[in-house]
Amino acid sequence: MRKNNFDAVRIIAALVVIFGHAHPLSTQPDPVLLGNSVQSVAVKIFFVISGFLVAKSWWSDPHLGRFLLRRGLRLFPALIVLLALTVLVLGPMFTTLPLRQYAMDGSTIRYFLYNVVLYPVYGLPGVFSDNPYPNAVNGSLWSLPVEVSMYLLLPVLAAISALTKSRTVFVMLSLIGIALSVRYLHSSPAENQVVLWGTGSRSVADVGPYFFLGAIVAATPLQRMLDPGMALFVVAIVALFQLPQYWMQQLVLMIALPYVVLSFATTATAKISEAGRFGDPSYGIYLYGFPVQQALFAVGGPSMGPLENTAFAVPIVVALAYASWHAVEKRALTFKPVKPVARGIVPSKEITSS
Repeated sequence: MRKNNFDAVRIIAALVVIFGHAHPLSTQPDPVLLGNSVQSVAVKIFFVISGFLVAKSWWSDPHLGRFLLRRGLRLFPALIVLLALTVLVLGPMFTTLPLRQYAMDGSTIRYFLYNVVLYPVYGLPGVFSDNPYPNAVNGSLWSLPVEVSMYLLLPVLAAISALTKSRTVFVMLSLIGIALSVRYLHSSPAENQVVLWGTGSRSVADVGPYFFLGAIVAATPLQRMLDPGMALFVVAIVALFQLPQYWMQQLVLMIALPYVVLSFATTATAKISEAGRFGDPSYGIYLYGFPVQQALFAVGGPSMGPLENTAFAVPIVVALAYASWHAVEKRALTFKPVKPVARGIVPSKEITSS
């Protein structure tokens, strides 16, 4: 398995999500990059990487059952443990209700059961009700059903392209979907969006294209054009020019972000490529960040600023994330199904899958 910077890039993106969330949670304006909050950009980095790695995983073993089982083992065990800890530990610690009333409230079990099946529910009875950003226990859960919808859509598009024996069809279908998503975002106001399974259509249209931009790079010779030096040049160009129109900012982000992220992620850099030697805490950081930050605001009060909240949250969240990796995620991944190997054929090494 060759070395790369994927672990480092994912960890950095997860930490940026914490820094970004600290601003709305303290009612401060979001730091913005190309018309997007920095936490939104960080989530889009996750989707780019996921699209690239999940597409490679599919094409290395295009078996739907094994594919979905791998994705489920990566997603659900850590999520279930997080939700259990949230309901059984964090909730009783911070609810303003008597514990018996908290336990008997139907929305307590609803929080666990709905989120387990990826129907986002954000509130627990009486929890964080006095916070500057009240009642939201874990706002990060919104992205999980969007991610899973991408997992389900990718094999469909890949199967259609397989019928034509050309990945060009996959690329064209992906580009059409991306174009339709962009058009939808710019033509449909938020109040008119469709909400399906607790997830707004604008959320899907906002981050979904980045998954397929990553998948397109994985499916084509574009990955041979990835270059960290050129990526730095792209970053410099983007930083130098202030784009006046929102649509321009989004177009540049869609072009630049996948190229820059994958150029750095697929490269092995001294020391940086060793970021995952103790495990991959990125998913755990993403899952635990929001509730830990809210708990800190509940303890520290409304005077706590975003930088202070980030500084206190990061070590706590990172510790929880590593515990999640070693106690839950790593163990669950030992059950990942392996592609049957034909007799006499040695399996090839590939980039670590998401």
